[in-house]
Amino acid sequence: MYTGVAANGLVSAWAVLWGRRHGAPAGLTLGGVGFLLAVLGAVLDEWWHANVGKDVNLWSPPHLVGLAGTVLIAIGLLFALARHTRYGLEPRWWAPRVILLFGFADLIHKSMVALDHYTLDAWGRTPDFYPFLLALFLPAILVTAVRALGLGAATATAAIFTVQHVLILLALLGFGMRIPTVTPIPILPALAVDVVVIAFAARRAAARAAVAAGVAFALVLYAQETAWMAWAVGRPWDLARVVAAVPAVTLTAAVSGWVGWVLGTLLANAAEARPLAQAFRSPQRTRAAIAAMLALVVVGLVAAYRPSRAEPPASVAALGLAPDVGFDYRDTVFWEALLPDDWREPGVHSAYQEAIVDGHGIPLGPAWCARDDATLERELPTVRFGLAINGEPVDLASYPRTRRRLRDGALCEWVGVSAVTPRPGFQELVYTLERASGPPSRITVQLRVKEP
Repeated sequence: MYTGVAANGLVSAWAVLWGRRHGAPAGLTLGGVGFLLAVLGAVLDEWWHANVGKDVNLWSPPHLVGLAGTVLIAIGLLFALARHTRYGLEPRWWAPRVILLFGFADLIHKSMVALDHYTLDAWGRTPDFYPFLLALFLPAILVTAVRALGLGAATATAAIFTVQHVLILLALLGFGMRIPTVTPIPILPALAVDVVVIAFAARRAAARAAVAAGVAFALVLYAQETAWMAWAVGRPWDLARVVAAVPAVTLTAAVSGWVGWVLGTLLANAAEARPLAQAFRSPQRTRAAIAAMLALVVVGLVAAYRPSRAEPPASVAALGLAPDVGFDYRDTVFWEALLPDDWREPGVHSAYQEAIVDGHGIPLGPAWCARDDATLERELPTVRFGLAINGEPVDLASYPRTRRRLRDGALCEWVGVSAVTPRPGFQELVYTLERASGPPSRITVQLRVKEP
């Protein structure tokens, strides 16, 4: 990942310092801004891990800054390719158009990364914020593709993304890793975008077509995802929440479509080697369109900020502790405590962990690990765990034990207990480890629980 970012940084530095005098596309300068933003995100991420702790998901400031940088790199490369090849002057030159389709598919991948746990697990998808994020990102990308490449580009972009997504999942499975859910697949909403644009083509009403395409995208998306949640996931959305969310999501998709029309017009203008000022017939109209597009992007990103509530530390009863032996060990709170090499050493240890209220519950039980089965059987009788949540003790003896084999071959035995009704906010979990011989250990995990 960093090698790819660094390569773009070198190309951008060449374009700014030397290439501009020799006709290098200005889009590479935008890529340079993206490179600096991505580097800033990496620096912030190191500071965040050192001073705040591990992130359970992408929705932390350093990660989003880095992702925004890679988006600017991708958009800069699209403009550089369009300006350099001038494919708009050569209708039969298909190679730049194919490369651009892959670029648009890459932007969809980045959007799915921004959806974070909604992409990873369909179970926690909400009927309002999840469609809102899709409506915020995808119509802009698909309409940009259609405006820059012509009819059918939206569907082609979604199809390329889908094929790439399936190949990525197969590669992850081949390496024995967990995979995200295969959805959302945006082919049907993308097809709706193309159909609407075709319907408006005879009227030459590009801006209105983009807005109508955004509306069509939202409606088809809602139908597709509502059916998927009901029939495939088995967790139907509440109809009242869907009805309440549809107007705002549809408006977001319509505005996103208009943003895509502006961006696609600028891209098509670069492909025809015309001056930027002529993109919207006059310098004044061009400046107004770009300013409005940037303002709407800022408004959309600000609207996407939804801070999680923080309730006071919860009681054990409020957390709804229940037996659980079906969890993945990488989802456990204690997994963070197992990562440092010195976790077995006597003394005081601390860790920070985050979790999401997604309907699955949060595994809270401690674990003991050994390099092989025989060692685990020998060591287990000599250790005993205790747990207190926000100062309230938990009777671990009343919960089952379950074992998990780690990827490195080690074997761990967990206490199978999960919080079925976790509360948003900070919870302090204090694990005590007593040994038959030697001093005890105390492991404090500060758990931050976020809403979906």
